[in-house]
Amino acid sequence: MPLNNARIQELLGEHDMSQIQLAQKIGITPGALSNALAGRRGAGRKLLAGLLRAFPDQTLASLTIS
Repeated sequence: MPLNNARIQELLGEHDMSQIQLAQKIGITPGALSNALAGRRGAGRKLLAGLLRAFPDQTLASLTIS
C-alpha cells in the first residue's frame, strides 16, 4: 500500500521528528521507511501499525494513497 508521503512529512514537521526518529519509534530501519516513503516499497502491516501508533489522531486513509 503506497504511503501519503506529503502528509507524513507534514506530520514529522508538526511533531518535530526526523525520519530516523520515526523509524526507531515504529521499530523498522530508516532505510525501510525511506523506501516506503519514496514509493520503492509498499508499506507493510508493521509500518502501517507503527504509523498509527506514532500518529494516533490519523487514520489509515490519511496516511496512505488509495
